[in-house]
Amino acid sequence: MIANWDVKYETNISEIDSQHKKLFRLINQIESIYLENKGHLVTKTKSLVDAVSELEDYTLSHFLIEERVMELNQYPDLEAHKKQHDRFTDKILELKNRLTSTQLLTNDEELNRFFSELIGFLRQWLTNHILLEDMNYKPYIKLVL
Repeated sequence: MIANWDVKYETNISEIDSQHKKLFRLINQIESIYLENKGHLVTKTKSLVDAVSELEDYTLSHFLIEERVMELNQYPDLEAHKKQHDRFTDKILELKNRLTSTQLLTNDEELNRFFSELIGFLRQWLTNHILLEDMNYKPYIKLVL
C-alpha cells in the first residue's frame, strides 16, 4: 500500500513540507520496485540498493536542515529530536548494511521479507515522526532558512 501525502502532515513550513513530500516519494519508489518485482527481487538488487541509498542520503540532508530550523528558532526539545533522528539514521545504516550483504542479495525469499519489513518500518516511522514529533516544533518556528 503506497503511502500518500496528506494535509495532516503539513507543518506549514514550505521547505520542510517539500522535503517530507520527497521522503514519501522515495519510500514509495522503494515500495513500487518491491511490489512490481516481488518474487524475483534478486533481478532488481541494484535498483533497490540505489533507492535505499538515495533515501538514506536525502534523509540525512533533510535532518540537517530540519535541525538547523529548530536551532534558529530555539526549539526547546531540539536535543531530544536530534536523538530520534540519530536513532533513525543508525537503523537505516544497519538495514542498508544488512541489505548489501551478499547472502541477502542472492536470496529472493529473504529479500522479500527484508523489503516487506523495511517498507513497513519506513512508512510507520515517517508518518509517526511527522505527526507526533515534527508537529511539536511547528508553533515555535518563526524563522526559516
